[in-house]
Amino acid sequence: MWLLGFLCTFLGLFIGGLIAWLFKGLHQRVDIFYGICAGIIFGLISFEIFPEAVELGGWASTLLGFTIGIIIFAVLHNTLHSNESEKNIEKDNLYIRASLLLIFSLSIHNIPMGIILGANQSSDFTMALLQTLLFHSIPEGIILFTPLILAGKRMNLFIVFLITFIVSIPVALGIFIGDFLGFVHQSINTILIGLTLGIIFMVTVSEILFPALIKSSAFKVLLWTMIGMVIIGVYMKIL
Repeated sequence: MWLLGFLCTFLGLFIGGLIAWLFKGLHQRVDIFYGICAGIIFGLISFEIFPEAVELGGWASTLLGFTIGIIIFAVLHNTLHSNESEKNIEKDNLYIRASLLLIFSLSIHNIPMGIILGANQSSDFTMALLQTLLFHSIPEGIILFTPLILAGKRMNLFIVFLITFIVSIPVALGIFIGDFLGFVHQSINTILIGLTLGIIFMVTVSEILFPALIKSSAFKVLLWTMIGMVIIGVYMKIL
């Protein structure tokens, strides 16, 4: 099971990274690329992850985790540029910082996903979870690799495989934990999911949406953000 969970996550992230690379030419249109990327993230949070967290453990645990995630983001954000003023930070470094924060937050998010899989290994439910994990990871892959592409870094197979491997490993770890415990502690899982939401939300606002609003008109950016939300909404509806 741990291998299937790892492979589904790995494949989904890899496909998402490939899609981001295929559309890398859009980065020349900041308002389009940033807006769509932010819309996909907000849509993923609003339509899938947040409702699942509330259903799993309730509003209190979700909001607690969300608040902790915002605090962690603030600490990481300040640590990553503690010796630099925001005005002097190169554009490429801003994108790399966003990528590091996303790698961290998505890795945390994958632990409770793995625990749920490990604790619920009935055949029908397991297949549904694995399919969800695969397709859920595709937009996450787009989100994860977009900042690196925007930074102008050459994406070779080694970098793609390394980052995808790092983010996928927590799924296998979570499956081991869930299988060992034999149950899912809803409150802990919900707090972890909420924590992920808080970090991803702040990364999106601070590192993607805000820079886009500075470089382009608010109307254009928000329009493409709504289009991005519609895209992910249709994608999830079809699945």
